[in-house]
Amino acid sequence: MALPDRQWLLLLVAMMAFCAGGASKDITGGYFQYDCPASTGRSTTRGTAFGDNLRSLLAALPSAAAPTGFASLRSGRGRALATARGLCFGDSPPPESCRDCLSQSAGMVLDACDGNRSAAVWTDGCFLAYTDGNASASATNDIFTGAAPSSNDVSCDAEEVVRLARSLVARAAHGSSGRMLATAYTTCQANGDTVHALAQCPRDVAPADCALCLDKSARSLPDSLQWSRGIPVGASSLQRYNCTMRFQRSPPAPPIGRGARIRKKLKDNIAIVIVGAVAIVAMIGLQLFY
Repeated sequence: MALPDRQWLLLLVAMMAFCAGGASKDITGGYFQYDCPASTGRSTTRGTAFGDNLRSLLAALPSAAAPTGFASLRSGRGRALATARGLCFGDSPPPESCRDCLSQSAGMVLDACDGNRSAAVWTDGCFLAYTDGNASASATNDIFTGAAPSSNDVSCDAEEVVRLARSLVARAAHGSSGRMLATAYTTCQANGDTVHALAQCPRDVAPADCALCLDKSARSLPDSLQWSRGIPVGASSLQRYNCTMRFQRSPPAPPIGRGARIRKKLKDNIAIVIVGAVAIVAMIGLQLFY
């Protein structure tokens, strides 16, 4: 059974506090969130035909997903059928980082959800889920991650963020590239900060289901932003089984002084500066020679 929204938020805060205080930051981003919707108490899948197929899939999934950032695998038949999918977030996730993230996620979800025939884990870098082919992997709760800003951290207006998110829905779901990914950014009117947004679905999701998931997430953003007091400086994300929305807010670059502007201009035009210096030296040399 899926947890109520309030329980999700309490669980998320506890998990993030644990990771910040007692675990070293790793490729998963230093925090993680599980969903074990079909808990069977102290039972285990270890030693069963389903469990053997599942562990074989989760061992193969990271390498299968690494080249493209996504893979969906299945093994077995009937009660022994296991399916697994892995998605690494971002436009072009480095293959090694993608593989490491999914490998660590596979170990974490097996430890946390052993005995479950359907489960998922979200981290900062990737999403991994498995099911027995019969259990439904369609959790209804959004999962909003990201540390709350400080009290003096003015954030983007919720309407600006929602408008940005909704602009990505159709592009991600129906884009011609087939990657089911779209990005965009907006400048906050209140403070000039820039918010970059990414919408992404696993590539085995039907376009209509991808659009439905992303649209639902976009519409639920105001509640998530109210809980976290907006998009903090840094990364935040809103995750579901069939889609993810990620946000990165950064303040405008500070103004630079006259000396720094001159150095930057020289750096940006280094080739012209070198060619000019060589030409001047050559002209002086020719005058001395003749």
